[in-house]
Amino acid sequence: MTTVSREMTAEEIGENLVGAGELFAAGWRAAAGEAPVVRFARGMATHLREVELSPYRGTRLYPVGPEGSGDLLYTVPGATTGFHYCLGLIYDVEALRHKAEECREESQAAALRALAEALDGYPRVGGWTHAIPNYGRVLAEGLEGYRERILGAQAGPATALEPERAELYAALLILLEGIAEYHARVVALLESSPQETAEGEANRARLRAAYAQVPFRPARGFAEAMIGTCLVLHLDGTDNLGRFDQFMRPYYEESRAAGEITPEEAREWIGEMWGKIDRAAGWNVAIGGLQADGSNAVSELTRLCIEAATGRRRPNLALRIPPEMPEEVWEATFDCLASGGGLPALYNEREYRRAIRAAHLNVSEKDLADFAFGGCTELMVHGKSNVGSLEGDLNLPLVMVDSLQARLGECERFEDFLAGLKQDFAAYIRGSVEQWDSNQESKAAHHPLPMRSLLIDDCLDNGREYNAGGARYNWCIVNVMGLANVADSLAAVKQVVYGTTGVSPVEARAKAENLLAALRDDFAGHEALQRRLKAAPHFGNDDPYVDEIMREVSTFVFEELRRYAPWRGGRYLGACLMFVTYAGYGKPVGATPDGRHAGMPIADSAGAMQGRDVSGPTALLQSATKIPHWLAPGTLVTNIRLSRKLFRGDQRRKLRDLLLTYFQLGGMQLQMTVVDQATLQAAMADPEKYGDLIIRVGGYSEYWSRLDEDLRRSILERVEHE
Repeated sequence: MTTVSREMTAEEIGENLVGAGELFAAGWRAAAGEAPVVRFARGMATHLREVELSPYRGTRLYPVGPEGSGDLLYTVPGATTGFHYCLGLIYDVEALRHKAEECREESQAAALRALAEALDGYPRVGGWTHAIPNYGRVLAEGLEGYRERILGAQAGPATALEPERAELYAALLILLEGIAEYHARVVALLESSPQETAEGEANRARLRAAYAQVPFRPARGFAEAMIGTCLVLHLDGTDNLGRFDQFMRPYYEESRAAGEITPEEAREWIGEMWGKIDRAAGWNVAIGGLQADGSNAVSELTRLCIEAATGRRRPNLALRIPPEMPEEVWEATFDCLASGGGLPALYNEREYRRAIRAAHLNVSEKDLADFAFGGCTELMVHGKSNVGSLEGDLNLPLVMVDSLQARLGECERFEDFLAGLKQDFAAYIRGSVEQWDSNQESKAAHHPLPMRSLLIDDCLDNGREYNAGGARYNWCIVNVMGLANVADSLAAVKQVVYGTTGVSPVEARAKAENLLAALRDDFAGHEALQRRLKAAPHFGNDDPYVDEIMREVSTFVFEELRRYAPWRGGRYLGACLMFVTYAGYGKPVGATPDGRHAGMPIADSAGAMQGRDVSGPTALLQSATKIPHWLAPGTLVTNIRLSRKLFRGDQRRKLRDLLLTYFQLGGMQLQMTVVDQATLQAAMADPEKYGDLIIRVGGYSEYWSRLDEDLRRSILERVEHE
């Protein structure tokens, strides 16, 4: 055992942390005393220089990982610290101290203790920040072009007067050196990894030739563009690809015209990219739509992207539906959906454009064409935005339960209670905004994101770090949860407590107290009342009684959110993105007047509560359009479960008409699960046997085997529409 008799320097601490497997923290701690953005850049560069590369196995694309570690690229197995593209510096001080105690090398143990001391009390941040690098710009300019821009800006007069500019440029140059070292290591690995098959050797040769060019110099043709994109996606943490079919289209068409690639080969390349994203738990790809000049952006490459997604779980393929879409793309879309993976989700091109303009986000008409999605389906601008996604959550049923107990007994009319509930929602939003703003400020001060400052416009040109507001566009998306539960509950309160023709104040108070007691008792001993509550109109059945309540409540909440400007800039935009959280968010919510028991899941989307849309798909979508989707372009996810019969023969035309009518009425997003009830029941009984079953949950698709029992049961409760 080596002993240490003197205090180590920061540099020595960093060296020993590398030996202890804390790679990002090694660079971060060795740069103690420097600006946070420089420290983070050194941490990322150290990781890129030291991390073990996965073996090359003859694939078209490399790197293909990280295997099994999800989106945590900048961590290694056994590490207690790391870097996350949303959360910045992540750490576990207690685990770090335990690791120091177990460490047999004293110099490393001392370094771990020093790191634990430095991290103890270091500010943590919440919220998520999915993003889309400007892949097309990297492919066109190469990272050498970025280096030249940094050096030019560094020498400019503004940099000498603004220390924060100088710090950012110094950090970006450090990061570029780290990327260059990682790139060189990848090339060396490929050089030393001969393959046994002719196909593997051909792929290796192509990779070696491509990496002599990309990503530091401009891409030439489809293969180089795919390989360069793969590396940039990997360096960013395998988050989102954005408008993939648009920035790749020129390279595809060039190579297609030159006879270098066929559509079938391109589909195989794209399928391999989709596989990489799935393995690494990556997120969104937006395809289709319109171009900046208003022309149709749907192309042969769009169709190939859809075909490559058939039967897959990820990426979250977001198909922007323009006013006119080629028949072969519609057919590919229905084929892909019928395969059961829930891909692609469909988006209303015209309404999104209208909603973005109406939100006063100052998006230029040119950039408007590049709206895309990150994470589940959070609205952002490809390569040019920093969107809090999700910045936070609003659990409306949780507030409603407290508001009922505090207010209902004193309200003589339903309108009085609804006005009070709105006041409570407004106070909830105001307090949440204060917390979110504080979180954004802390991110800028303590958790800079150098990679995104490099790859997303206009951080470099502004000389401002990404989390400090350097991106061209900034706004925040908030998850508004349980809308259907609130609407159904209010409809039940209105009918059961206040009646259809009105009641006296004394009667209203007595009925209110009876309801409140039932809620406190979770309906135990109040089963008859629970049945009456459940018999009230439910959202999702085209019933104006409850749909108008939904319209009023949702409009109020979305408009209240938009009153606030985030600390970083832009607006707070509403969304409903429940992914796999709707069961967990229901656990703290007490019994609700829609008849739901305490602790049970809340609604899984902006559509109906699971199992309550019993009047057919047309009625469900009619109800959904009563919500002002354009006020919440964040996005409002609408789930619908459809029978496989609707994807056969002439039924496809009817299904298309249904979807387009929904869009014409103002619906903005629709995602479909195509699986029959018998399959779900069998999977419920034997989940391991159905491990490859894919379900569209509430913003993305997931394997049945990865869902907990509450989520499985809630999916089983969804109505299958025919």
